[in-house]
Amino acid sequence: MKKIIQIASLLFLFVTLTSVSLHKFYVSVNQLDYVPQKKAIEITSRLFIDDIDLALEKKFNKKIYLGTSKELKESKEYLQKYFQEKFSIKVDGQEKKIHFLGKEVEDNVLICYFTIKNIEKVSSLEIKDAILMELYDQQHIFHTNIAGNKQSLLLTSGKMRGVLNY
Repeated sequence: MKKIIQIASLLFLFVTLTSVSLHKFYVSVNQLDYVPQKKAIEITSRLFIDDIDLALEKKFNKKIYLGTSKELKESKEYLQKYFQEKFSIKVDGQEKKIHFLGKEVEDNVLICYFTIKNIEKVSSLEIKDAILMELYDQQHIFHTNIAGNKQSLLLTSGKMRGVLNY
């Protein structure tokens, strides 16, 4: 119960702070859904755009200007490379390729879409998320819905990997 209250509080703060242009709270909210008809896991991630823009600038030594008229044409490739390095998922103990589908911007939040294909069944998920950890004391909240079984996971700089069993 305490963990649910913590996660709900973090989610409330994230939503509240997304309307503020400068923030001091570093959190992402992620939704993972298994879609049996598609045999795929669909992932939606929400990150503060200024944080990910800074991370890309430091990694690639280029200003990317995400969500602006000056955004680089190669921004999708830069995001894809960054995510591949920092974000991974194992399904039933086997690491799976995460396909970056695209992004959109909503206020000061970058919404990213991913999929993992060819998934027959999910008994366990091992998630590793080090996105933005090189810059901040980042927290990542994962909400999952696997075959109607809903679970949540909180990853931090002290715990960048977690396992959920279904």
